[in-house]
Amino acid sequence: MQFCTLENQTILTLCELFNEAFSDYFVKIDLTPEMLQEKFDSENIDLKLSAEAFNEGKPVAFIFHAVRKNRAYNAGTGVIPDFRGKNITSRMYEFIRPKLKSAGVEEVVLEVINKNTPAIKSYEKAGFSKVVDLNCYKGKIKGKPVNQAVQIKKLSTFDFNLAQSFWDWQPTWQHSTQTIRQLKTYTTFSAVLNDKPVGYFVVNLQKGRVVQFAVHPDYRRQGIGTELFRFVSENYDLELQVMNVDGASRETASFLKNLELELFITQYKMKLELNKLNK
Repeated sequence: MQFCTLENQTILTLCELFNEAFSDYFVKIDLTPEMLQEKFDSENIDLKLSAEAFNEGKPVAFIFHAVRKNRAYNAGTGVIPDFRGKNITSRMYEFIRPKLKSAGVEEVVLEVINKNTPAIKSYEKAGFSKVVDLNCYKGKIKGKPVNQAVQIKKLSTFDFNLAQSFWDWQPTWQHSTQTIRQLKTYTTFSAVLNDKPVGYFVVNLQKGRVVQFAVHPDYRRQGIGTELFRFVSENYDLELQVMNVDGASRETASFLKNLELELFITQYKMKLELNKLNK
């Protein structure tokens, strides 16, 4: 088995490898080269700090790492079906770990579906540990307005620094403010009460994928969050998917349960602390 970084690989080659590795995944994935390139650009994937495994000249596995400052995100790991069970993921990490540390990376984070036991064991063998559950919900929101004093406005610009003051928990890498700003596929809605923005909601209107939402702590339990969800779901006829909600937030879980959204996927967030590993 040979290993290398990815900066000299074409996007077409990487896309074909990605699709082959995910051909039997829990959730159907079939990317085009354009979609993969958008992922690279929006998530800050660094191909010089990503890895690939070859067997007799054939690419059989990969890890994509996105890097921001001293933190890396495993934006995708895949092994084609015929080469699973051979510890390739942990071997790719043995190869790439020194390069990550030399680049100043102190930790690597990732998400993995909790039913994907083989992947979890591979990550644990590479030194990752579970840190939090991430829950994903879906459903359509119906019903009459619950707070008619709230105005919902579609925005062209938004103060995300203000939004962060509403947070109880941090969004994951793919749903971070930096990623949202680098993509043009998301739409932001603001909830306004007495001319004051008191909540917001960020969604991909084509897919119904909700990536951020929050209400100012002083204005909760007034139907403001419900109005945001109801307005978007009804006006755009969408089944919403609310992704990667921090499982430790009981308040958020209770809110989504009251909206009668279905919990359909749970993931683990896992972390690898490079400075705690033996050199």
